[in-house]
Amino acid sequence: MIPRPFVTVLVFGLPVLVVAFAILMGEAALIESLGDAPAATVLRWIAAAAVMLLAADALLLVGVLGLESLDDGERPHDDDSA
Repeated sequence: MIPRPFVTVLVFGLPVLVVAFAILMGEAALIESLGDAPAATVLRWIAAAAVMLLAADALLLVGVLGLESLDDGERPHDDDSA
């Protein structure tokens, strides 16, 4: 059985990483328009890392939910015992 806090972190990590990517790319565009190309490049690399974490998070979430659905059939449900 997968611990519930681990699933919670994966679920809440998706929107956080999407927002972080959007903010980082916006900041990179703003910084580049102000003329600081090296800082914009750094921000783009950090945004790329956020996208990689987002992809890993999505894959882990799909795997965890798949394992939970397989494990769910082996446990007795509370509503069946009535």
